[in-house]
Amino acid sequence: MGLFDLFKRKTVAEKNIEYLQRLRKKTIVQEKKSMMHEMIVGSFHDSSLLDEHPNGEGDFGLVKSNPIPIYGIDNIPTYMDKLRYKYTSKSGSGTSTYNPVDFVRTTDNDKYRVGSKKPDNTPVASSTSSTNIEGHIDVYNLYSMGGEMLAKIYVNCYSLRTSNKVPSDFYHRDDIPVEKDSKLLLEVMKNKAR
Repeated sequence: MGLFDLFKRKTVAEKNIEYLQRLRKKTIVQEKKSMMHEMIVGSFHDSSLLDEHPNGEGDFGLVKSNPIPIYGIDNIPTYMDKLRYKYTSKSGSGTSTYNPVDFVRTTDNDKYRVGSKKPDNTPVASSTSSTNIEGHIDVYNLYSMGGEMLAKIYVNCYSLRTSNKVPSDFYHRDDIPVEKDSKLLLEVMKNKAR
């Protein structure tokens, strides 16, 4: 960077990117000390502090034998805030955005399949287990902004850390450009409407 670069004016696009970066930092759901902390450390739990359970087997997060480590049930929103799915415009422009997921707790043997519509009522929810994982495993269905089921994921809330890894076919919020993150774009529209 030269001396004259200090006096160079930023373009509108550069200012917009900086604004979206600040907005992302402001709107991230932060991990907090779990209210379950004492219960977690007082029972069988994952103390590895890794993004993936050391005993996990199979597709990360998509099978109960390799659930996503999360630091207590109260940090589920922290993890879900990291998840994005790619949406390509159907208008023919080919533009893509990365949208946040909606999630509903469910059971391992629910009747919902990828592509089905989000239920109007909250379904019955229960935990499941896997012989290679300590603690209960909770099940969540992930939905698009339009209410279409994207995947069923498995989480283990008996971990001392919330994973930063995302299941295949999903994207981590921090790995996508801020100008393509529709959570931020919606926040900008909401702020302008005020």
